[in-house]
Amino acid sequence: MKSPVIKQLHKTFKWQTASSLSLVLIAGILVIAISSYFVVGQVYAGRVFPGVSVLGIDLGGESKTDARFIINKSLSLGNIESLTLTANELEWQINPVEFGFKADVDLLVDEAMAIGRSQSLSANFNSRILAITGKTQKAIVADSKAYSFDRPKLEQYLTEQIVPEVDREVQDAELVIKNGRATTFQPDQEGRSVNLEESMNAISASLLSPDNAVDLVVEVDKPKVTLAQTNKLGINTLIARGESNFSGSPANRRQNIKVGAQKFDGVIVDKNEVLSFIKELGPIDARAGFLPELVIKNDETVPEFGGGLCQVSTTAFRAVLYGGLTITERRNHSYRVAYYEPAGTDATVYDPYPDFKFTNDTPGSILIDTYIKGDQLFFDFYGTDTHRKVDVDGPHISNITAFPEPIYIDTSTLAPGQIKQIETAHRGASAVVYRKVYDEAGKVIHNDTIKSHYIPWPAKYLRGVEDAAKVDTNLDNIDDPGNTATDPLALNLP
Repeated sequence: MKSPVIKQLHKTFKWQTASSLSLVLIAGILVIAISSYFVVGQVYAGRVFPGVSVLGIDLGGESKTDARFIINKSLSLGNIESLTLTANELEWQINPVEFGFKADVDLLVDEAMAIGRSQSLSANFNSRILAITGKTQKAIVADSKAYSFDRPKLEQYLTEQIVPEVDREVQDAELVIKNGRATTFQPDQEGRSVNLEESMNAISASLLSPDNAVDLVVEVDKPKVTLAQTNKLGINTLIARGESNFSGSPANRRQNIKVGAQKFDGVIVDKNEVLSFIKELGPIDARAGFLPELVIKNDETVPEFGGGLCQVSTTAFRAVLYGGLTITERRNHSYRVAYYEPAGTDATVYDPYPDFKFTNDTPGSILIDTYIKGDQLFFDFYGTDTHRKVDVDGPHISNITAFPEPIYIDTSTLAPGQIKQIETAHRGASAVVYRKVYDEAGKVIHNDTIKSHYIPWPAKYLRGVEDAAKVDTNLDNIDDPGNTATDPLALNLP
């Protein structure tokens, strides 16, 4: 049996042995590293170390003469004429030459040669180790004297072209609900601002980098109140958006679109509730703010209150379609109209039929937010994020048919012999949209085939005839005969 003293001596011996082995190992590594440092220096004497690049070109192993030739050739081929700036999923292409970019090739080569030689000992050591391992090294840094550019001109470009697209004020959420409708609504929004100084430094540092891409420096300001904090209905994020363009619409049609969209602004659709577009719209008359606008019924062109409302229903349908919600009832227009292109993504409504309906099959309530920007109408749906994946294939257009012969309607509304076009011709066609909606687990919850058929439609003209009946046409409100016959759009309803 060993005495305690002997045990302690044994432990001490083992520790000393292990320490000695560690010291030997460390010493061996140091010898290898130092040897490698000098070997690399000898192997690449008078040449650029491996991994060093300029203008995206690897100059590793090149002499100063060859490196100078390669850079000059690259500059002459315009390899720095495009630089991609990115911020918040937006991209801009700039040409550095337009911002006074100039490069001193001799200095570029000298700086490339200096990597691993003229830096601090630790930096030189690190560069040579990188050379051995084949790692790419950055040859030129932001404060390089080898190139220059017009910094004020670049700042002006960022300020005028990029800042307006990126910067926005932070916005706290606000939601007030009365009688099942949002009377006050404002979603929360992160504030963003481009840091011009840091962004220009990033551009400067990347002018000679291999990837020719720069992420601009954007500072973010978080809102203090989020939408989720304002309610217990599950209304906390944007889950769907529909949009459409109504440029070219006459004044009355614009008014009807505005009034119609306001009818849905702030509407809350409860979980599992079916929203009926016609029911929510209510009376379509002058008291509701609607104006007469041209529609076609039974081959007659007449003004009717609410012409243009299918712009509203179509926009809502697109939010439902691309948001992955249940389409309960939808009918396409009888013929194709430019306002609702692409074909197959429209939805017509006319009191009392046809209607557009959808079901809220999300875990919480949905709040509808409608607004107009220029000639664009938007329907935003806020609710509980379902994490659904929506795949929309189409629309696929087929069975295109020719225009019918034009139709002339005699009327004493016009002077004898005068002709006024009130409708353009439309080719017939069929359209189909395939939609698959997957839940968070990847299970298909909607597998829809949405078919549309559009009849060919003739051009229509009013022709002035002295003894003919007058036709109430609202002619002063016709700006674009290609789009004037609006909603129900030749449904030929009784």
